[in-house]
Amino acid sequence: MVTIKDIAQAANVSAMTVSNVIHGRTKKVSKETKERIEQIMEEMQYVPNMGARMLVQNESRIIGVISNFLSDTEHETLYHPLAAEMIGEIEKEVRARGYYLMLYSASTEKEIRDLIHTWKVDGLLTIGIPTEICRKLGQEIKMPAVFTDCYFRDDERYRNVGTEDEEGAYLAASYLIEKGHRRIAFVTDGPYDENERPMDGAERKLKGYQRALRESHLSFDEEHVYRGSMQAEKQLTMMQSLIGHIFDYTAVIFSRDSYALEAMDYFRHHGVWIPKDISVIGFDDLTMSRLAYPRLTTIRQGAGEKGREAAKLLFQALEEKEEKKVEIRIPVRLMERETVKELYV
Repeated sequence: MVTIKDIAQAANVSAMTVSNVIHGRTKKVSKETKERIEQIMEEMQYVPNMGARMLVQNESRIIGVISNFLSDTEHETLYHPLAAEMIGEIEKEVRARGYYLMLYSASTEKEIRDLIHTWKVDGLLTIGIPTEICRKLGQEIKMPAVFTDCYFRDDERYRNVGTEDEEGAYLAASYLIEKGHRRIAFVTDGPYDENERPMDGAERKLKGYQRALRESHLSFDEEHVYRGSMQAEKQLTMMQSLIGHIFDYTAVIFSRDSYALEAMDYFRHHGVWIPKDISVIGFDDLTMSRLAYPRLTTIRQGAGEKGREAAKLLFQALEEKEEKKVEIRIPVRLMERETVKELYV
């Protein structure tokens, strides 16, 4: 294995000079010497010792990402395509900055809070963790952090990157109304409070749906709201209830593309055809939505862009080293495809 002494001998400089170049302390090193050392390191395929760099620089060069998107309580596997798209963009940004990414998929609040107190990372990003838990994390941790999809109060000094959730659901409902639909069901999403009411982004989506109905002088009925879930058993129960009333509606809005795609398959197996019998619209614009048959009309929320902006904001926080409020909302747009039928009214 190539050592610093080997590099120093090949470059005809001291080991301290090589160490300074490796750790970015190059103010007293000439440009020519620095370039010669870097070239020799590349030729000899030298890999810096990460542990040594952490000791010298007092930093880990690691960005921690905690996600709460799990497949189910049995397998506890990070699976949701939305999270995968965000993490992919985060990793690109982290790698481009010369950092490393550490990912953990947590299932309980205790697990998340225990983890952040033991992790030796320079900064923290969260994905899919409810606002209330992120609020507690923000109060406890000392490292720079960026949260995603949270809804903090105006007086709370946290950095957050989210989606225009309410506007997205409003666009979906308004589009259906323009197409002549009046009887529209809405499948919401968690997290839910103790009264089974949606929270955070899910609450905003429901408000967007209600706003579109109100502006078109259509009445809102709680009975037309169905509670989606990431848990397979609860999701099946919801779909059984929905299909039992499916002909009470002409269209259904789903708060997630994954819910919509799962329901489309379920409907097909029960003789309900899209969009002939029922129109469907999703929210996310996952890649699989463009590959489904029929192709899913949905609201694009830009998950990759959200991940990228969150990572950039975290590196900005690492440089600024101060607490301040930053709120970024990624714009949404309608992706019109094949699952909505125009009605003649």
